Amino acid sequence: MTETQAIDLIYFTGKTCGVCKVLKPKLLEAVQENFPKVNIRVVDVEEEVEFTGQSMVFTLPVVIIKANDKEMYRFARSFSVYEVLEKIKRLSGA
Repeated sequence: MTETQAIDLIYFTGKTCGVCKVLKPKLLEAVQENFPKVNIRVVDVEEEVEFTGQSMVFTLPVVIIKANDKEMYRFARSFSVYEVLEKIKRLSGA
């Protein structure tokens, strides 16, 4: 993949999701630290119902990684910060 491709990380969360509350700060900090060029969007499923449905998100938490607006990886429910970082690393060619 090229250096110029845009990489987006979309984190779907909800107010009642305990795992989301624990994972979110760790994951977002790790991504910002290691891949500062990655665009991060946090989506509250209760506030962005339409986008959540369009994204086919039915469980929480969900992380979608896109490269140039194309979904490349999706993590749902049980995953680690390390797994997400590995996929971003692969996409970024780092």
